Amino acid sequence: MEDLLDAVADPDAGWSVGTFGALAEFLRDPDEPADVRRTPGRASVVTPRGGVEVRLTDDVLPVAWERRAGESWSQAVALCLLLPSGGRSVITELGPDTTALRDDDRDAVLVDLGVGAPHLEACVRTRDASLLALLREAEGRPLAEAGAAASALVEAGPHRVFRTAVARLEVFTPIPPPTGASPDGPHTHLLPRLLARGRTHAATDPIPAGHVPAATLHLPHPTRTVDGRRTAPRPDRHRRAQELLARFGDPAAVAEKAAVTEALATSAVPPTWVLARPYRATVELALRQCEELEPDHPHLEGWRRRLPRAVGSGEEQPLTHDPAQ
Repeated sequence: MEDLLDAVADPDAGWSVGTFGALAEFLRDPDEPADVRRTPGRASVVTPRGGVEVRLTDDVLPVAWERRAGESWSQAVALCLLLPSGGRSVITELGPDTTALRDDDRDAVLVDLGVGAPHLEACVRTRDASLLALLREAEGRPLAEAGAAASALVEAGPHRVFRTAVARLEVFTPIPPPTGASPDGPHTHLLPRLLARGRTHAATDPIPAGHVPAATLHLPHPTRTVDGRRTAPRPDRHRRAQELLARFGDPAAVAEKAAVTEALATSAVPPTWVLARPYRATVELALRQCEELEPDHPHLEGWRRRLPRAVGSGEEQPLTHDPAQ
């Protein structure tokens, strides 16, 4: 499991920390200055726009999966923990952020926004006296009832700090207005409508019952950049993802994908069992991977004649998180 920490130093990997409706994401450019640190069981990287630190302990359960995403596919490994109890649901001042990733931030004040997730502290960090006064006035109330403090957060754009027992993700970039787009690189999402559902993760994430994703590694994609742009194929990345799926994925899903891949390799046209509805998602995933990684595969055309590709949006999409988030 220690090898998962290698991804912290990889600019083509992404990380996310959060819950359903409140998510922090860390991305960086390949040429962006980065301070990478590594010790046994722990790794961190900090850039001018944000940072992430990941800590592995014996109780972490890695869960890997892959699925279609837009015109391509996504692949991830969630670092899961048993569902804890508790979780703040009101604004709470936590004091100076003494474990901030940068020394210069450790005297700034950390305030938990109280998103109600049992495994997550979704915080802001600031030295802004006027913002702190508004947050202190709203302390003990849900963010939805914070009034002026909630709108002041967008204007002030304080650092966001999302913490779990496994990871800390910090975002230094401004907070876009409600009508604005998320900035490139590290950013956060806070969607009260989704938070109100009380879920810890998207339904499409195969998190085992009784567990929560304390951090998610979005693996380097073999044909896309971390922000969704096409690149030259990297088969080595595909092999690495398949290795992680074999180690940490659902055994039934791994076996089904292996059977479909074997059929594609040995059959000029899809065998009858492949055409059954329960296999369609796995077959479509395998075909999309083949189209991008092996476009000259001798059986691809014959399979596509029997299994036409569904019309997609044609848009490049970031592969770091579920669109529902």
